[in-house]
Amino acid sequence: MAQPALQTEQNGFVGAVSGMSLADIIQVKGGNRYSGSLIVEHLNKSGIVYFRDGEIVHAELGHLDGEEAFYAVMGWAGGTFRSEPKLSTTNRTINQSLGFLILEALRRMDEAKHSSQQEKLVEVSSPKGDAGMSDISTKLSVIPEIEHALVMTKDGAVVDDTSYQAEILGANGLFLALFSEQIGSQFGIGEFKAATVHGSEHHLFLFDSKRHLLCVSANGSANVNSLDSEIRRVIGQK
Repeated sequence: MAQPALQTEQNGFVGAVSGMSLADIIQVKGGNRYSGSLIVEHLNKSGIVYFRDGEIVHAELGHLDGEEAFYAVMGWAGGTFRSEPKLSTTNRTINQSLGFLILEALRRMDEAKHSSQQEKLVEVSSPKGDAGMSDISTKLSVIPEIEHALVMTKDGAVVDDTSYQAEILGANGLFLALFSEQIGSQFGIGEFKAATVHGSEHHLFLFDSKRHLLCVSANGSANVNSLDSEIRRVIGQK
C-alpha cells in the first residue's frame, strides 16, 4: 500500500530508501538503468518522474511537465516517494542527461535559498521614525568589521538615516546597483540580486529585494566571502 502524502513539512524524503535525499535516489535509479516511474508526494501535491534505461525522459506536476516539473519536484523540502516500474510513458519532454538535470536542480535550489535570504536582508515594512534603520544597524553592529549599513529605496532615497556618511554610502550603493544591472544585461546573466566590491581599504556589499536595497560598508581587512555569509546569517535571524 502506498504511503499517504505527508501533511507537515519535514527534512528529507522517506520511502523505500529512507535517509537519502531525492537527488541521491534519482542518481541510484540512473546508475541501475531503471525504467519506470518515481512518484513523489509532498503535502497535497504529487509529481511523477519517468525513467528509461536510467535517463529521465519526462516529468509531470500539476500543469507543469518536462524539465520545469522535474525542477519543481526537486525543490520540495521533503515528502514520500515510491517506485512504479510498470508505469511508463511514450512522452519525451526531457533530453538532458541525468547529471545535467541534477546539477541544474541543485543550482536552482541554491539560488532560491539565497534569494529568500536576500528578501529577509532588506525587507522593511513601513518603517516609522528610526525603527527600520536602527533595527538593521543594531543587528549588523555585532559584526566588528562592519562600518555602516543602510536601507535605501530603488531610486536611491536612504531610509531613516540622514547622516553625511549615509549620504555618501547611499550614492555609492546606487551607482553600484546601476552598474550591476548594466553588467547583467551585457553578459546575459539576468537581473541584479547582489553585488560586492572588494577593496584594499573598504568593502561594499549590496543586496536587492522587491522594494529596497541594503548597502553595507566594511573594513578592507575583512575576508569578503566570510563577511558576506555573516551578514546574511545575522540579518536572517528573527
